[in-house]
Amino acid sequence: MILFDTQNFLPDVGGTQLYVTGLADALAARGHFIEVFCDATSAEAAARIDAARHYPIMRFGGPRPWMRWRKAHAVAARIAEGDVTAIVTDTWKSLSPLSERILSDVRVLCLGHGNEFLQAPGGVKERRMIAALAKADILAANSQFTARIAEPFARGKTRVMLPGVIPPAGASREFAPHAPTQNPKLLTIARLEPRKGIDMVLRALPELRAKYPGLIYDIVGKGADRARLEKLVQELGVAASVRFHAYVSENEKANFLKNADIFLLPNRREGTSVEGFGIVFQEAAAFGVPSIAGADGGTGDAVIADQTGLIVDGENEPTIRDAVLRLLSDNELRNRLAAAAHKRFWAEFAWDAAVARFEKALLT
Repeated sequence: MILFDTQNFLPDVGGTQLYVTGLADALAARGHFIEVFCDATSAEAAARIDAARHYPIMRFGGPRPWMRWRKAHAVAARIAEGDVTAIVTDTWKSLSPLSERILSDVRVLCLGHGNEFLQAPGGVKERRMIAALAKADILAANSQFTARIAEPFARGKTRVMLPGVIPPAGASREFAPHAPTQNPKLLTIARLEPRKGIDMVLRALPELRAKYPGLIYDIVGKGADRARLEKLVQELGVAASVRFHAYVSENEKANFLKNADIFLLPNRREGTSVEGFGIVFQEAAAFGVPSIAGADGGTGDAVIADQTGLIVDGENEPTIRDAVLRLLSDNELRNRLAAAAHKRFWAEFAWDAAVARFEKALLT
């Protein structure tokens, strides 16, 4: 039996939640017995998620320290029953409270995402992370970038394992080329924070609108940066082209992706915040939508430069503008990149393909 010990699980929203839930679902679909121990969330939403699955999900609520202790105690008790062969933790934090003794006969795979490893050296948190990861057999880094910054903490246990992705609703294995358009649709789906580079896309819009007056830029997501971005829209005079959408359902998100001409996330590093991979790039690829990504962090594993999309300097507005114009003015190029992104998604990232690399790591 494979046990999941995680703080992140649907119906909570985010890339890590989709990643962990998708991995549990994919392993279960391959015939493995799965049990999930996770944090509590909205009872009504959780009931819908749990009812759709054929493996037990135990959710723990209450004040955070008490809840974390209860969950760790329950995980340890379950392992002590003797039939748990492997455990997956969403981060080092879920692994930390489990003792080496209880994990001695269990294969431990801990997922690594990126941001958590941008820590100042020599601090208490660094020591806690090193101690926690010493109990793992594998730190599954979601990109080569994450593997590089994680290695000082994981010390020889790091392995690059690109994440699997749940195919969005309505995505097809058949590639459908996009026709040329004079009213292009640009799309960003992200938590609204500076490192996503949305502000740089907005700054590029005046010149983009000069050539494509009917252009629409949809921004999907919530976050503390929204007020700043809305103010920038007004200052730039591009309100007619920009539409903000806060929370959307998975079906609505899929509809945005399906209808986009270009997916934009020109990410950059902000302090200790960086894009470790970018699952949403692959969600766009599932619909055959090419991406423009920032060069920082691990996005080079999600978007292959000049093969499945374009990589730009996320701090340089002109390079973002020029990349958008390049794709919009060259339909052959856009469809070539889109077709390659689409093919790569279904061959490497859709969970029915991706699960084999995790299965091998957990069972051998």
